[in-house]
Amino acid sequence: MTREVKVRLGLFTYDKGLDCLLDLAGEHVSLRPQSAQVLSLLVENLGRTVTKEELISAVWQNLSVTDDSLTQCIADIRRALGDVDRRILKTRPKVGYMLSPTQVNTDQPEITATPIQETTSDEVPALVCIQTANPQDQPDAKTIEQEAISRGADSRDPVTAGTALFSFAAVTAAVRFALWLSTTPNGSNFCIGVDLAQPDHASADDLRVSGLTAIAGEAQVVVSVEVQDQCYAERDFDFEDLGQHRLKTTQEDVRAFRIHTNTGGVRIMPDIAAEDLLPTIAVVPLRARISSPDTDVIGEIVADDLIATISRSADINVISRLSTTAFRTQTTSLDKIGDTLGADFVLSGTILTHDAKIGMMLQLSEISTSKVLWAERVQIEVTDMLNGLEAVEEIIAKIRKAIALNEIERARSKPISTLRNYTLLIGAVGLMHRLAPVDFNMAGEMLRTLIARAPNHPAALSWMARWHVLRVQQGWSDNPQEEAQLALGFSRKALDIDPENALALISEGLVLTNLSHELEEAEDRYDAALDVNPNDANGRLLRGTLFAFQGRGEEAKRDCERALHLAPLIRIGFSFCHWRRRPALPQKSTSVQLNWPKLRSD
Repeated sequence: MTREVKVRLGLFTYDKGLDCLLDLAGEHVSLRPQSAQVLSLLVENLGRTVTKEELISAVWQNLSVTDDSLTQCIADIRRALGDVDRRILKTRPKVGYMLSPTQVNTDQPEITATPIQETTSDEVPALVCIQTANPQDQPDAKTIEQEAISRGADSRDPVTAGTALFSFAAVTAAVRFALWLSTTPNGSNFCIGVDLAQPDHASADDLRVSGLTAIAGEAQVVVSVEVQDQCYAERDFDFEDLGQHRLKTTQEDVRAFRIHTNTGGVRIMPDIAAEDLLPTIAVVPLRARISSPDTDVIGEIVADDLIATISRSADINVISRLSTTAFRTQTTSLDKIGDTLGADFVLSGTILTHDAKIGMMLQLSEISTSKVLWAERVQIEVTDMLNGLEAVEEIIAKIRKAIALNEIERARSKPISTLRNYTLLIGAVGLMHRLAPVDFNMAGEMLRTLIARAPNHPAALSWMARWHVLRVQQGWSDNPQEEAQLALGFSRKALDIDPENALALISEGLVLTNLSHELEEAEDRYDAALDVNPNDANGRLLRGTLFAFQGRGEEAKRDCERALHLAPLIRIGFSFCHWRRRPALPQKSTSVQLNWPKLRSD
């Protein structure tokens, strides 16, 4: 039986069986009838340029229409796909159009991750202009042309007055060709410029790239800031900022860069990388589905909010905005993002504004497996975002949950010896809180393995202390006093390593309260932890519960409400149940009543 085939187009999928475009949620994306027919024809001719004549003849048949009608349909399709940079639906100047998709089968068990769009940064057209230092000397046109074609040049203009112009479909291919040319035996005779190409503005582009070439010296390659943006994450290119220049050809001010080949090729890694127990996420700047100054600014603001919120999480490392901004104007494969930034997960998406609302399509992808772990469409009011976006907190909570569930599943399905450090940590934390004996004991084994691998990291030691507290609370230990001493041993070793580690301080506070019944000492630990990180939801919750046991109702209410605000999706009922098994403490009675949500079975 023939399987029904779908075509991935960026964040969207074209279902050939239904003959329609679907978004990530599987919902139909509306197109005008003629636009839908044009898209259908392009899908049927994947990877092939369909001429304008073919499209007009098939869609409008006997009607007499101009190219404008087709152009409107192409714009409609690109708008629906969020294809701002024309990387999915490509224009072949004076010829036609071509789709650049990836085919997937409906029976595939996993979704293939596509950060922002299903293309790579190489699919941005660029122009290379070559001028001889001495206009009387013509460049070796034949040799240069052969090399350009072998490196992916689409076309070139005739050599005139010591000048040659080549068009490339890939900006990095254009840059590599220019650098190769500058290092040839005759390279000292060449001045070379590179700029992005816009098919609809060919003549202006020719003048602009010629102006950049005029800035270059002998054997030099000068590129525009737009080219630098596209190649920023390429580790084999180095850029020298030449500052602002006025182009003689167009009389516009541009920022120019001289580009060199990076012969080092070594990425400096931090010393703690081998012992780092936390997963690392990179938030790629959100791209506007329909580019405009307002939408671009809002996309930057949302990305900043997401990064700032994730940065407050103690269980996830987040790549700085200064590094991820390199990908704001390009689309890059997951492998390249992971290799360049050292990230384990990527959060990407698109943004679209309509009236007073913002629509975002977000997806979280795992780099090692190219799986989409979570995807969701979010709609918010512009005023809500500008006044403080609570929806961001929920997004981050869902991201953390998706990562945790993924690592828990991996931890349960593979041998412990093969698991990565952060999988061991996240998996152990998740399994120990499921309170099933098999999962709980496995969590202890995973934490012990992790401590053996990274004995000087406070995170694993802190969670091991909590593991002993849970063991007593569940009635699985015959010697609570011994468990208390073991737990304090782990928490104190964690604090010896890092006296201001919030997780370690909170863990010791939990041990002192639950096992040693030293409430004043426990309160000191919680206070110290919240001085270090006032936004630690778990610390707020546990200190609030301690206040409740002490009869300090207003303080308990304040801390617990703050915990709910900081982590609206936290399973607070589960956290409180830790206290219900502890023997009553000898202290005054209290009228405090806390209404906790019912515990979920999962």
